[in-house]
Amino acid sequence: MESKINYTAVGAFVLALGLALAGVLWWLSSAQRAQHGSTYLVFATDNVNGLRDSSDVLYRGVRVGRVASIGIDPVNPALVRIRIELDAGVPVRADTVAQLSPQGVTGLSVLNLAGGKAAAPLVAGPGEPYPVIPYAPSVFSRLEGGLNDATITLSRIAGRLDQLLSAQNLQSLNSILRHAAVVSASVSAHSDDIAQTLVAMRQASQELAAVGAHGEQLSARGQRLIQHLDETTQHLQSTLGTLDATARTWNGAAREVTRLGGAGNRVVGNLQQRTLPGLDRLSDNLRSLSVQLTDLVRSLRSDPSQLLYGAPTPAPGPGESP
Repeated sequence: MESKINYTAVGAFVLALGLALAGVLWWLSSAQRAQHGSTYLVFATDNVNGLRDSSDVLYRGVRVGRVASIGIDPVNPALVRIRIELDAGVPVRADTVAQLSPQGVTGLSVLNLAGGKAAAPLVAGPGEPYPVIPYAPSVFSRLEGGLNDATITLSRIAGRLDQLLSAQNLQSLNSILRHAAVVSASVSAHSDDIAQTLVAMRQASQELAAVGAHGEQLSARGQRLIQHLDETTQHLQSTLGTLDATARTWNGAAREVTRLGGAGNRVVGNLQQRTLPGLDRLSDNLRSLSVQLTDLVRSLRSDPSQLLYGAPTPAPGPGESP
């Protein structure tokens, strides 16, 4: 008897099984994304040979994430753009740095994170999708750069030694050595003269020392003289101040005398213009009065009856009727 297979049921079962597997894979990937929920960027400035996708990211030797992608930065081709995903709760601070480190002798590398003493967390900059962790060149990169610099420096030193040891310089050096030998022989031949010159220079230095001591004494005396002159100058300035004050006093007195003289002149003018003419008129009147009184006294002496009968009528003159 033939068995009947329901292909529709088999197909439905396979489809349901595929959907279930897809859901499990999606759940696992979402759980993994939930575990690696923090994404950061690192821009490497040197060679990242040995670093691969899914390479470990270590924080002080502890695995805390993985490398998600590696590529050349499209904005600056001199940089390598590394995107990393870290576990939740990894303390990435403002002073955290990333550094490439080799892993054993396998030729692979890992990304090490260091720092984290700052209190402020690392945040994304303006226009950046993820926070950027600063990159520190690896030890081997620095050694490589140092070796390159040392090689360049040694090459420069070798070139300068070649220039220094050229045939022309060697010939000049030989000439200098010959001249030095001639000078040495000449100095040896005149050693006695040189000794006498040194003795004379020693005596001259002693004399100069004595002159210097005498000069110091003269300088001290000059300082004392300058101090005395300074004191004398101060006294003279004080005296000049006193004389200046006295002169101002005399000037004030002279102005006062001048003012009094002007007032006296005005008084004298008033006397001459007003008082003296009045005095002259008064003197004339007094003189006339004195003459009249004298005549009156004489008339009374000659005729006292005038006090009773008045003055006598004068005799008529010639041609006047009595």
